[in-house]
Amino acid sequence: MSGGGSGANAYWPGFVDALTNVVIAMIFVVVVLAISLSFAAQMMGKKLAEKIIQEHQAKQAQAPPPPPRPPAPQPELAESALVKTTRIAVAGNEAAASAAGGAVRQVRNTLQLDYAASAITLDAAAADRFKAAVAALGGSLAQRSVQITASGAGMALSDNQRAAYLRVMAVRNTLLDLGVAPERIAVRIDTTTEMPAPRLNVSFGNP
Repeated sequence: MSGGGSGANAYWPGFVDALTNVVIAMIFVVVVLAISLSFAAQMMGKKLAEKIIQEHQAKQAQAPPPPPRPPAPQPELAESALVKTTRIAVAGNEAAASAAGGAVRQVRNTLQLDYAASAITLDAAAADRFKAAVAALGGSLAQRSVQITASGAGMALSDNQRAAYLRVMAVRNTLLDLGVAPERIAVRIDTTTEMPAPRLNVSFGNP
């Protein structure tokens, strides 16, 4: 009896081994399938991206070129109502001595500030002349457009450009104190025109 019972259960270890092998094989197949699907999805995404890029390039090649953009409007610098515009020599608070040629000379529609080599700020005499010339404009300064252009010698050098920027800011602050609207003041550092000495040209437009 016991021998017969033992022989009846002898198939069970073999069945477990076979089932284990089947499960392992199924897991292997699933892993391989998942890797294959991931690789196929990457390849399809790459091909789709290449197709979209090619279609976009083809559309750009067939599309007419965009019309040229009109130049940005420049502030109007028409003839000023200023009766006497002046050329002002600026010795600057940093200069050891006053700049030569301090005589006032008329320049059409522009205040020309001739700086001493070491001058950055407006000295008191130059500031008074500048304010008097701006006051001669009359009317509302808030409605006038102003162009400040800095030039000088060796403007390709960054130190000279930095000094020119400080001169421009000093004049701009003076104009703001006189009532000129900040959005109507345009500034420019001229690095192409070579001048023998530092200079600011302040041009006024009509209100």
